[in-house]
Amino acid sequence: MQGRLSAQQRSALTNVTQAIEVCEWCADQCVQEADPSMIECIRLCEDVAELGETALALAPRNSRYTQSVLQAFQGALQACAQECGRHQHAHCQECAQVLSQVTRAVQPLQQQPQQQSQQMAMR
Repeated sequence: MQGRLSAQQRSALTNVTQAIEVCEWCADQCVQEADPSMIECIRLCEDVAELGETALALAPRNSRYTQSVLQAFQGALQACAQECGRHQHAHCQECAQVLSQVTRAVQPLQQQPQQQSQQMAMR
């Protein structure tokens, strides 16, 4: 990114951070439950957290891999929200709700390369 992050992009990155935090918390709670039926929930929460951390590292510097990571992150958000939504535990329900909101909120990050290539063409 040239210059500064837009307010929309900063907000999207804040939402990525929120997804990471809620997924780490949900995975920890699932581990404490020691319920074998929660294994997929734990794995998906870990996927969201790790892909989110990668997105946070790549997006601000507009890495050529940002869009691929964001697409994977979006897929993980959706899969994790779906899986968490199947469980009646309060932490899973909260995680599903937060992830559904974050899915919409990260859209500005996925639009940035188009905007930048348009800016470059104008020069």
